[in-house]
This record gives sequence, C-alpha cells and structure tokens, in this order.
Amino acid sequence: MGSRVLTTTFVLSLLTGMVALASPGPGATQSDRCPPLSPPTGPTVTVSSESELRNQAYDAAAGTTIMVEAGVYDMQDSVYIVNDGIALRGETGDRDDVILDFGGMESGHFGILVDADDVTIADLTIRDAHDHGVSIQGSDRPRLYNLHIQDIRDQLVKVNPDGDGSEDGLLACSRLEYTTSAPDSYTNGISAHRAHRWVVRDNEWYRIRTIDDTPVPTILFWSGSSDTIVERNLLVDCYQGISFGNASQSGINHTGGIVRNNFIYSSLEHDVAIEMTRAQDWLVAHNTAILLNPDSGLTWGMEARYSESQGTFAYNLTNMSILHNRDGAQGTPVGNVTDAGVDWFADAASGDLHLTSTASGAIDQAATLANVSDDYDRDARPIGAAPDVGADEYGAPPPATVTDLRVTQAITDTGTLTGTLRWTAPTDGITYTLRYSGTLITEANWTDASLLTGTLPGSAETFTATVPYGGGTVYFALKSQNGNGDWSALSNNGFWQHFDVYLPLVLRGYGP
Repeated sequence: MGSRVLTTTFVLSLLTGMVALASPGPGATQSDRCPPLSPPTGPTVTVSSESELRNQAYDAAAGTTIMVEAGVYDMQDSVYIVNDGIALRGETGDRDDVILDFGGMESGHFGILVDADDVTIADLTIRDAHDHGVSIQGSDRPRLYNLHIQDIRDQLVKVNPDGDGSEDGLLACSRLEYTTSAPDSYTNGISAHRAHRWVVRDNEWYRIRTIDDTPVPTILFWSGSSDTIVERNLLVDCYQGISFGNASQSGINHTGGIVRNNFIYSSLEHDVAIEMTRAQDWLVAHNTAILLNPDSGLTWGMEARYSESQGTFAYNLTNMSILHNRDGAQGTPVGNVTDAGVDWFADAASGDLHLTSTASGAIDQAATLANVSDDYDRDARPIGAAPDVGADEYGAPPPATVTDLRVTQAITDTGTLTGTLRWTAPTDGITYTLRYSGTLITEANWTDASLLTGTLPGSAETFTATVPYGGGTVYFALKSQNGNGDWSALSNNGFWQHFDVYLPLVLRGYGP
C-alpha cells in the first residue's frame, strides 16, 4: 500500500482573549511564607508508639516517609536516622499535635541524630532533650521545617563538621526557645560547623541564653562555613543574636553570606544583635534591632571584629551604634540609622518591629540593594518612593496584578457589544477601575482608554459591560487600588472579537 500525506486546515477561534502585559504583583504575604509541605509521594508508614517511631526512623528503607500520629511520646532513647531520603513528619501538619519528649535537659536523652542525606524533619515538637534537639552529622540537604524545639540542654540544632561538612541545609518556619534559659553556660539556637549554603529563614527564637548570660550567639555559623543566608527571623530576649564566625577560633571562620530582614528585640540584658567575627565578604542589610538593656559597657548593637573581617553593614535600623572596625575589622557602613525610637514601631515590647508613620527617619531613606528586593513580610521593596531602612517596608503593598482577565458571554447588537468580564480578585484590593479601547491597552495609554467603572468593590470577580461596537477588536483591562490609594500594575488585556488562527495539520500514512 502506498503512503500519501494529507494536509488539512483547522480554524481555531479565540472567543475569549488574554494578552499578558504585566508581570505578577508583589511577593508572598506573611501567611504565604510557610505553606504546608506537600503530601508524601513515596512509600509511607504511620507510627503511633514510641518504639515504632524509633525503630522506623532507623530501619525504614531510603525514601520512606514516617508519619507520626498525634500524641505525646515519652522517648526512651534518641531517634537515629541513617538512611537517605527519610522524612519524619507529624501526621496532622500541626507541630503542637506531635510532641517528642526526651525526658529532661539534665537527665534526658539525646534528641534526633541525622546521619544521612536528604532527610526531612517537620511538623512536630522536640522538647527536653539532653545535648541537642537535632544534630546533623555533616549530612547534605537536611530540611528542618515547622518544628517547635524547646528546652534543650546545649544547642537546639547542631551541625557537625563530619566529612566535608553539610551542604544546602534548611531551617525554616520553626519556633526555637527556652522557657527561661539553658541550664548551663553552653548553648546556641543553632551552631553550624563547616556548613555551606544553608538557609535559616522565617523562624522565631525566644530566650536563647545561658543561665549566667555567657555570650553565645543564637544563630552561629563558623568553623569554615560559607554562603549562609539568615533572613526574616524574629529574635526576642536572646542574649546574643546572629554571628558569622566566632572569637574563640583563629583564622577566617566564615566566607560570604547575607543577614537580611531580621527583627531583633531584647528587654533582658544582652550583648550585640549581629556580629561578623573573622568573616569575609558578608552583607548585613535591612535588619531592625531594638536593644534596651545592654551589658555593662556595651554601647554598640552590631559589630565587625578582627582584621580577617570584611563586609558591609547597609541600611540597618537600630537604637545603638554599629562598630564596623572593632579590633582592626574592615566593615563598611552604608546608610544605617542608629537613633531609632521605640515609638517608631507597632509594638516593640512584643517584638513587632513593623514601622509606624512616626518613623520618618527610616521611611524612604534607603537606596535599592540587588540582594534585598523584599522585606520581613516578603513585601516587595520599595512600597513608597524609595526603600525603607530596616527590615520592614512601611505601608501596604499595592494589590497583586490580575493576570486572568477574560471576556465571556459576548453578544453583539446594532452598534453595541455586551460581554461579561471575569477575573480572580487579588488580595488587598479595595476598588477596581476598568477601561476599554479599540487598541491594545498599555500603561502608557491607560488613561486614554474609555472608562467602564471606577467604583467596583475589590471582592468582585465579574462585571457585565455594554460598549459601543462597530466591528474589529475591543480590548479590556483593569487596575485595582488598596486602602492607601496605591495602584496595582496593569492587568492582562481581555479582548473580543475572536481571532482566526490557521493551523496546518499534517497526517502521515493516510490513504487507501
């Protein structure tokens, strides 16, 4: 049988149009920063007893997810994970529903020890452990997420320098705290040796301090660590804050890294909020630190220390000076504000360091930094004429851009077109303005397009319009406005009438 090629043409009618002109709107809101983890996709086991939990953690095959049923588990020994890809997760997703109690800071058991790569620990509470709550033994890509770690004798999280160190770790969306303090003079919230490209973000840290106020950083990366990102953390009443490098170790302790968009508040006695000690090529930018009870003789709240230290303090907001050159350090200060008042903030005593309208010394006073494109809430910078100094951008961001505007149920009559516009309402929109035109609507010609309505409420997702029509294409677009009068970017264009697009369809092997 011979083979022939038949070519036919189908007509694709686009009765509703969507032409994208604008990128999406501002970044995720606070509630979007810590979404729940996705459901497991590989083998899964569910445990409901302490012995099952420990046995599965040690014995489960690589790639297994261990779901822990809700309850309080009185741990009789440490949890030891040795196979790659294990996930240990609370079944409900609420970290307060699953509590692993290790028996006490002084007389209890070691917490969770991870000696495998690609391990996830999430959605549970770890409390009252001896030594460490979670210890990473040089393993790569650990993910610690939505945890509550409380009252651990020494470091709440420890990253040990086994092998070539730990790479690409994540500690996020967790609460780490002491009820009052550690029981001795040795602790940290997290202490990481030879850790590379770790991200510590969106966590809350409370009262990370020793019983005798020995200076111990809450977040400490040192011993050859590099490229650490510490962002959007809240530290309240911790004795010492965030540190790259440590005074106890000679030579370069840390290379690269960024500390940005953190809130730090202390009314209890404290040391410095941020220190770069024997650390190179760092950026400390857009942090807010309000420190009300400095240790005796302390007059500065951030510092670079020792000749090995080199980096930049940029657009930080604090009520204490920044010592950028202590003991020969080579820190560079840029645009920092060091005379902030407590009344500049929404509720400093509760750790809420969002700016108020009184913070004129910080609002619109910074320049754009490529490495800090958003703020503590992940609102895009700037909201006003220029970025604000500190971790918060004052004011509400403009509403997100509508990207799915479309025309449906269009009917033409003599000289008119009636159609229903549909879209997904953005958050924070109070009103919409809709316009139409016979040409594509852009930001440049937005005000020249004909007005449909300027008073539609922000919750609306449909609008039926009748417009003059004499043929051709009609384009529709909208903008939304928030309560401060800030406008979103222009939506995509919805349009009518249809376009005919001719697509050749080639069928091979057709014929008798």
